[in-house]
Amino acid sequence: MDIDRLRETESQSLLSNIVALRHRLFAMMDAAEEVMDTAAAQRVAGQLHRNFELTGKLLGDLNTGTTITNNVLVSPVYIEMRTELVKALRGFPDARQAVALVLQGLETRFAEGMVIDHSYASGPVPSNAGDGS
Repeated sequence: MDIDRLRETESQSLLSNIVALRHRLFAMMDAAEEVMDTAAAQRVAGQLHRNFELTGKLLGDLNTGTTITNNVLVSPVYIEMRTELVKALRGFPDARQAVALVLQGLETRFAEGMVIDHSYASGPVPSNAGDGS
């Protein structure tokens, strides 16, 4: 396996795991908010912040080509919207649970189906590629 292919595979795996971890952190935040454990919610928010920071650094390094894909699930605006929506539904436990499940489902589907196409960043393949010269 060549180094570029290994790097691409590992990058995809790393980002998928970061997104999967973020999904679990969101579930933890939902649980902490459900029981109004603000200390736990603050700790989880800190972990989410670090998760987003790492994702931003990695995507900044990986998105060096001309194609940019904006993922709303890594956006600070999405995190704020998600948190406020769950808070707003605090008085409606059934609706809150239903919305949390839908959001978690969307996040899970993204984490499981995330594929990054790096081919645009590698440039043209030299004409002597693969002939041993």
